[in-house]
Amino acid sequence: MRPSSRLGVSGHYAGPVSRAAAAFVDGALIFALFTLGAAGVNLLVGAIFGVSLADDREGWVWIVSLAVWAFFYVVISLAIAGRTPGKSLAGLRVVSKDGSVLSVRRAIGRTLAFPISLIFFGIGFLGIIFQREHKALHDVLARTAVVYDWGTRTAELPGPLSAYIAREAGEEYARKA
Repeated sequence: MRPSSRLGVSGHYAGPVSRAAAAFVDGALIFALFTLGAAGVNLLVGAIFGVSLADDREGWVWIVSLAVWAFFYVVISLAIAGRTPGKSLAGLRVVSKDGSVLSVRRAIGRTLAFPISLIFFGIGFLGIIFQREHKALHDVLARTAVVYDWGTRTAELPGPLSAYIAREAGEEYARKA
């Protein structure tokens, strides 16, 4: 292996830690933006009609509104960019099973299948940890994959770590590099 060559990770299946970090960021953004939007709508409705939306005692309107907001946040992000803001920060992209660009139809299907992964205490997410392609149940159902994608710049590992990985991978990898 040449000393100046680096190993890129773009195109490889995303691991559980980066996917969890992206999900955490997206969850925080969904709740923060929803809260700001709801406060703004409540202020507007209160100013115009003199009614407070915060008087909803059962909370089902807010739960449904949050679910609709989360659905559109994910679907629009995936349909336009192939990634949500959280995935973008983690350098992840959602692609079709064959690696092609995600279609709007697949983005909708993946988003609708997501709650299925949550059923039974999140057992549908175990595939991210134990499966070679790191696919959750909603990825399998929607025929999608989450991969590292840093755009035109490759995500590079530091030199010594690259040398260690190449050494552990053996001569076959060194010949490819």
